[in-house]
Amino acid sequence: MLLLALSDAHIPERAIDVPLKFRKLLNVPNKIQQVTLLGNCTKSASFLKFVNTISENIVFVRGEFDPATVSTTKNPAEEMPLSTVISQGPFRIGCCNGYTLVPKNDPLSLLTLARQLDVDILLWGGTHNVEAYTLEGKFFINPGSCTGAFSTDWVQEDVEENYKTSEQQEPAEASTNGSNQQPKEIKEEIKEPSNNDSEKSGEDKADIIEDKGNSEEHLQEGKEYEHDSSDDEFDDIDINGGGIPSFCLLDIQDITCTLYIYTYVDNEIKVDKVVYRKD
Repeated sequence: MLLLALSDAHIPERAIDVPLKFRKLLNVPNKIQQVTLLGNCTKSASFLKFVNTISENIVFVRGEFDPATVSTTKNPAEEMPLSTVISQGPFRIGCCNGYTLVPKNDPLSLLTLARQLDVDILLWGGTHNVEAYTLEGKFFINPGSCTGAFSTDWVQEDVEENYKTSEQQEPAEASTNGSNQQPKEIKEEIKEPSNNDSEKSGEDKADIIEDKGNSEEHLQEGKEYEHDSSDDEFDDIDINGGGIPSFCLLDIQDITCTLYIYTYVDNEIKVDKVVYRKD
C-alpha cells in the first residue's frame, strides 16, 4: 500500500499552492490508499479538496496554526489530535506535527514520543525540512513543507545572526553618520545539506539501504526524474532547504517500507529512495 505524507502547507498565509508539477504527479486516483496531513494544512478549502481527490482516507494531526477541528467529507467538525497512530501491515506508524516537543525537533524527544506511542515509524512535521533517519531501530521521517513555505524558525535565526553582526561594529563607526542604523535585510538562505546529524542514527544505520532513483512506477508511467547518485552509502537524509517544496511517499510491503522523498528544485522533481526493514 502507498501512504502519502504532507506537512506545513501554510496556505494561504505563507504560500499560494503546491507546485503544479506536484499536482500533476499526484493526480492519480485510486493509486494512493491513505494520506496523512502532519499539521498546518487545514486552512485552505481548495487544498483539502485536492488532497481528497488523491484519497478519501485522510488522517489529520494538529499543527500550531491549525484550528481544533476540521471539516471532512465524513464529519463536518472532526477534532484534530496532537498525535495519532495508524497501522499498515506489520507497521505501527505515529503521526504528529512536533511543535509540542521540547526541545523542538530533538531526536531524543522524538524517540521518547515514538516509545510512548509504541510505533515503528514516526512521521512528524513543523520544521519545513526533509529528514529521514533511524534511531534505536525506529524510522523517523519528516516530509518537509509541501509548498516550500517559510518557517519562522529560519527568520529567527537570521534575526539573531544580524543582531550579532551589528554588535560587533565599533561605536565610532556607528556614530559617524549621526543617525541610527537600519537593521540589515533579512534574507532566506538555502543551506547545503548537512551531515552534522549523522551520529544520531547510531548503529541502526545498517538497517537502512539507500537506493536513490526513479519511482515513477508508483505514480505515473514513462516519467523520468533527476536524482543524486553521488553517494552509494546511506547516511542520514537531511535536506536543510528553506523554501524547497517536498513530500514523502511510503510504499509498505510485508516487513519492508520503501520511502520516496520528492523535492522540487530548479523547476524539476527529484527523488530519493530509502528502504527500511522491520526487525
